[in-house]
Amino acid sequence: MTTRLRQSTKIWKLAKDLGIKTSNDPVSDILNFCEKRIKNLLKEATDCHSLSDFLSWIAGKLGTSFEEIYSDNDLMQVKEKYLKQGEKIFVTLDHELSDDMPGITYRRSNREPWEFPFVSIIDCRGKNVKRAYYTKWHEVAHLLVLTDQSRLCFTRTLHLPEKDPEEQMVDIIAGKFGFYSPFIKPHIKSEISFEKIDSLRQSLCPDASNQSSLIGFVKAWPEPCILLLCKAGLKMSEIRQAIQTSFFDTPAPVLRAVKVTANEAAKEMDIKIFENMRVPKHSIIYDVHNCITDYAEALEDLSWWETSNGTILQKRKILVKAKNYWGDTYVLIIPKSYNS
Repeated sequence: MTTRLRQSTKIWKLAKDLGIKTSNDPVSDILNFCEKRIKNLLKEATDCHSLSDFLSWIAGKLGTSFEEIYSDNDLMQVKEKYLKQGEKIFVTLDHELSDDMPGITYRRSNREPWEFPFVSIIDCRGKNVKRAYYTKWHEVAHLLVLTDQSRLCFTRTLHLPEKDPEEQMVDIIAGKFGFYSPFIKPHIKSEISFEKIDSLRQSLCPDASNQSSLIGFVKAWPEPCILLLCKAGLKMSEIRQAIQTSFFDTPAPVLRAVKVTANEAAKEMDIKIFENMRVPKHSIIYDVHNCITDYAEALEDLSWWETSNGTILQKRKILVKAKNYWGDTYVLIIPKSYNS
């Protein structure tokens, strides 16, 4: 996705509109631009010790506040509140929010001088409550890269087959700063683990979902690590073949790393596992996937992993930590030296 985004004319235009003298990577340039803004805004911060504090501070400095919607009654109360204040744009609020659109930010047109120019409505009803922390950051990210000062509203939209490039860029910004490493590193005193990630989530950003925390903390971790989501599936060639042949000819699915998240430290060490690679048959990952245990860890070797064309990954000792989360198998891959 990032490669296509770098080539998007919309992203190049966004960088230009932000006044960025871009290199050949507008995505990284925009992230750097946002980080500079964040650092400047943090210079005045007081009592900003957690990721939740950080979010509230940055939102305020960018001129927005959050209205959280936990019920249909909350929605109607918020709608009426702003309509009474002369904010006519709120007349369609109850038609804007949905499972596919959990957040929307409005520019206020009838506010008092001391009030924020924006207000962000966060849908926390049903399963959207798990996305609330990320949705807040998505709305804040829009303000970080806002170039059209006449724009009246913007939203967080999910599940579109072809998401707008700017929305993709905003997602990347939200993911980076939702788990901003300067707020995480001081709390890291030991090797990464599922327990440590959950402990950090509870202390730094309790509103963040378990799933987004796994991804976010792995990306922010200073030591090399890869997060895998392992599920039974087919090779891409088998999927194409299955589409063209009868149901009875479909190959049996095998356990694969269907989602792979490597942090920067792992990338710098050239430690990689490719998406959709088959899990080695003798890995302890199978014990968790087959419900023999909820958790397992063992020293294994990266060279056990093999691509579909027979390429074997580099020989390197790795610590594998596998855990059953919500019925799925998540795995932490931590490179080790053979002397350890």
